[in-house]
Amino acid sequence: MARKRTAPPRQTQAKGAKIVSAYLENADVFRTAKSAGTKPKGPAVLVLRNRPDFDKRDFERKARDLQRLGQEGRLSKAKSDRTANNVYHRGGRGTKPGTRTRTNVFRDRVTRRLTRNKRLTQQHGTPETNQYLANKGLVDRLYDGRGPITARGQGLDPDHVHELQLDGKDEYANLRLMDAWTNRQIGSDISVALRDVPEGTPVIVKVLP
Repeated sequence: MARKRTAPPRQTQAKGAKIVSAYLENADVFRTAKSAGTKPKGPAVLVLRNRPDFDKRDFERKARDLQRLGQEGRLSKAKSDRTANNVYHRGGRGTKPGTRTRTNVFRDRVTRRLTRNKRLTQQHGTPETNQYLANKGLVDRLYDGRGPITARGQGLDPDHVHELQLDGKDEYANLRLMDAWTNRQIGSDISVALRDVPEGTPVIVKVLP
């Protein structure tokens, strides 16, 4: 009988190895079932843990939300659909009509909201200076998040609170801003952790302290 995994895979524990933020506690159960062509019983147990290179606050908020959604029975392995996040954009405000990801549309909406009515033309010496500086820092991080990210604090991403790969809905109400590096790494680690889990399998989440 396959045993449940109580620690990350050995390769992630080796000296100098990358620390993963997500792994499957019962990975052996699903790996064995996949090899045998059978369907495993019970949910997939996804374990999340913070990494030293993550934004700690953003990780904890993300992990808590996924843990709550799992307790509510709302998490399951979703079907693979790379176009699920695409929406038709009518164009305007300097953009051409066509298909765009909902996350990029959300990013642009937040940026416009922060920059309209000359909110980023304030210089100094008035009561609005602090608000200008706060908005400018946020807008800069939103713009930086459009490109490659190599470390914490370099940019912001719109993040699906209920992960799409865990059967979350692609809607604006399910999006909020998150440190881009933390967001992308968690998403990638969850995807790898669930690779042997069949679509539709319930998922519960444990968070390591």
